[in-house]
Amino acid sequence: MIRQQVSTRFRAGSALLGALILIGLLGCASPERTATNFCRQLALEMPGIAEQPATPAMIKSTVKHFKNLQKVAPLQVEADWDALTLLMEKASKIKASDPASVQEVVDLSYASEKSAIAASTWVLATCGVDISTGLSVVQAPVTEVATTDVLTTDTAITNTATTLP
Repeated sequence: MIRQQVSTRFRAGSALLGALILIGLLGCASPERTATNFCRQLALEMPGIAEQPATPAMIKSTVKHFKNLQKVAPLQVEADWDALTLLMEKASKIKASDPASVQEVVDLSYASEKSAIAASTWVLATCGVDISTGLSVVQAPVTEVATTDVLTTDTAITNTATTLP
């Protein structure tokens, strides 16, 4: 009887411990969505994004770079980056001979223009990279100059010469 109770409690405890370990491992498996991680990933992906894709393989590679960044995009830029990634995916599958396919990408391009501007602005401000060119942009540091109000007065010094008789 006692042996059966211990065995039942041991199994329940083992299952709970196993579930906690599994949740912990799954939590560690997904990348953290922070600006720092995004900028680090951007540094790795930027060479592939900056070059103009000329072949189907290069286009596929560019889409992969956007998807890799999509996995780590923080909330501040996630929706905008999702829109860019979707545009890249659709553009990579365009059929130039099909007017409907071309129009779909054109419409999506116009629809995602605000997202493109917002993502580009965020990446420039956060990572210091212009994603349209792939160049790092050095931003001049902002220095605040403390000013104090000092009361100044102009004084004129006059030289007077005295002559003696």
